[in-house]
Amino acid sequence: MDVEARLQAIDRETLTPLVRQALGSDTVKVTDWRYDRLLHGSNSAGVSRITGSADDHGETVAWSLILKVVSRQPELGEADFGTREANAYQSGLLANLPGSLAAPRCFAVVELEEEVWIWLEEVSDETEQPWPLARYGQVARHLGQFNGAYLAGHPLPAEPWLSRGLLRAWVTLPSSAIAHLRAREHPLVRRAFPGGSGDGVLRLWEERDMLFAALDRLPQTFGHLDANPANLLGHRSVDGRDETVALDWTWVGVGAIGQEIVPLISSSVMRFMVDADQMPELDERVFAGYLDGLCDAGWQGDPRTVRFGYAAASALHYGLGAALRSLSSLVDESQHARMELWLGRPYEEIIDNAAALRRFQLGLADEARELLDVVR
Repeated sequence: MDVEARLQAIDRETLTPLVRQALGSDTVKVTDWRYDRLLHGSNSAGVSRITGSADDHGETVAWSLILKVVSRQPELGEADFGTREANAYQSGLLANLPGSLAAPRCFAVVELEEEVWIWLEEVSDETEQPWPLARYGQVARHLGQFNGAYLAGHPLPAEPWLSRGLLRAWVTLPSSAIAHLRAREHPLVRRAFPGGSGDGVLRLWEERDMLFAALDRLPQTFGHLDANPANLLGHRSVDGRDETVALDWTWVGVGAIGQEIVPLISSSVMRFMVDADQMPELDERVFAGYLDGLCDAGWQGDPRTVRFGYAAASALHYGLGAALRSLSSLVDESQHARMELWLGRPYEEIIDNAAALRRFQLGLADEARELLDVVR
């Protein structure tokens, strides 16, 4: 069946145990329901919201669920990120995260031959939009509490399906990208890499193995590893605490200290959630908040190692990997409209914003070089 037919085939028998978990009542009887498609995934049926009413001893109550349907990709083995998220929920690793980071409650994981259905709690976002810069610092503190717990005594998960070496995989590219950057013949490539930024990216390419080796020597921790604002909701816990609920655990795994906050800063600028000229203040607030969170969790290490982890991982991910991956869309005009649709901006504005972000990343690369002796 196609996606719509599969969603239409969801019945009362399927929904009843899920709704009872969501409402915390064993006597609820589902009376009606409907679905709305929220997100269309590139490798999946995407994400849908199922809402409806139920009867509980004569009282009508509203309910909602989130259904994430992911296609299996067995040819990827442990890199099958859709089933990795399902594994994370099934393992219990996400049930009671330390600090003020949380994952949505998972009510069921249904494994089918070609798909995995993940039934989740719907969490409402209670934060001001767009985020004020202070919110970024608060979220970073929650991420630091989460990462720091595994650096201060919590056992580091060792499940084989957890992601490892994500940065290396991200920076593994065909040689054509490097060739385009070296030549810089296309006018959009020259616009995207003005001044010495192209040479700066090429220098990072030559130094990548050295930086990866240094990141491997840092303390390693359990992380979400895709903590950009699109995946983070502000919420009040049942006991009234402010917490951050993290969605989309497809990249969950093990990474270096400091790596967790990279997308919180750079993805926010890349997606136009924060103006490029605010990057220095954003960097300062996020890094300070993350350090505070690490200390909250009991970590007592050298802040310079954290700074190196963040700076090196950020330069490799966005200064190198994202920069080189952008080259295909720069020289292929058929991809411009897709980028404009995704980011809601003219393509030239997207290029200029990425160039400003890249200059900032190259500054972080310089900072990482200066801190190398800390991790030798």
